[in-house]
Amino acid sequence: MNWRQKSSHYSAAVLFVAGITAGMLIYATVVSGFNIEFEIWLAIALVVSLILHARTGFAMSKAQQEIELLRGLVRKIQPGAAKASSLPEMKFDSAPDIGGKIDNQDTEMLERVRDAIENDRVDLYLQPIVSLPQRKHRHFEAFSRLRNDDGTILRPIDYLDAAVRANKIGVIDNMILLRAVQALRQLGTRGQDYRIFCNISPATIFDQDFFTRFTDYLDANDDLAQRLVFEFTYPAVEIMNDRVAKNLEAIARRGYVFSADHIRRFDLNWRALREKNFKYVKASSALLLNENTGGETARAHVKTFKERLRENNIDLIVEKVELEADMPGISALGIDYGQGDLFGAPRPASFYITPNIELAEAS
Repeated sequence: MNWRQKSSHYSAAVLFVAGITAGMLIYATVVSGFNIEFEIWLAIALVVSLILHARTGFAMSKAQQEIELLRGLVRKIQPGAAKASSLPEMKFDSAPDIGGKIDNQDTEMLERVRDAIENDRVDLYLQPIVSLPQRKHRHFEAFSRLRNDDGTILRPIDYLDAAVRANKIGVIDNMILLRAVQALRQLGTRGQDYRIFCNISPATIFDQDFFTRFTDYLDANDDLAQRLVFEFTYPAVEIMNDRVAKNLEAIARRGYVFSADHIRRFDLNWRALREKNFKYVKASSALLLNENTGGETARAHVKTFKERLRENNIDLIVEKVELEADMPGISALGIDYGQGDLFGAPRPASFYITPNIELAEAS
């Protein structure tokens, strides 16, 4: 926690204690039978002012954390400073490291991304994760959509390549994650019954400077542990270096669970994954259905896969479910959770999380 955050917490606490002390003095004055004159009403006004100030101070300390995190990240994405050496080398993607080889078009695109994030033009989209066979909304996966200043959508396909070339993909992931958390908070109690899955790059927790401030933020908002699930691709989990693994453990100790998608094999070390606090894995409907329609050996692989997950208390989510025609085969597998356009496409958060959840599901 940096000195500004500590100062904010300290000031708020002092004001709150002062308010309580003034309240006790007022109570003692009344009990002692002193006359309630102008001074007592002035003291009451002081108490109210101090308590409100203290409450505001505590709230502002959380907001200040978000602001400082975003400011630090925005500084890193300045297009003019986009060089391969501006960030630690990330070795989590299969693509070759081509950081630094950017042109004017890349620079312009990164500027548009930075401008959208700085000016709060980041929208939270949600896609439901449903229970099967009931198809009731149980969780949601979060996606972000950036908007240009004219309101048009800046699609990930438009800027991801430029971000990779500039070695800024982790920075963009970080900023979008924070905006998603802010949007989640704005949903308030309407979204408290659901867990939100947020995709996160290992670059997010590789950057030690960001990670330190990020964990400060998690500590100050510990209620998020019951509402957020951080999701990684399984290939990224397999090659996490020691620093990332250590930082992942630090997040797990704060009560957060993880999800792994892009599962392409069934014979993985599921016990080791659960020991890292992974509670969910996602496998595509195509992978599961193709394997299950094979011979006896292939079907045995699927059965063993599910048994190993159950033994390690890991929930399986079948994803990319697009067609109703696939549902009989999926139902036959006895999978508990599903995700895909068949159950609901990614839409603005307010479409799914409303005061009347039943209406949103029925639509």
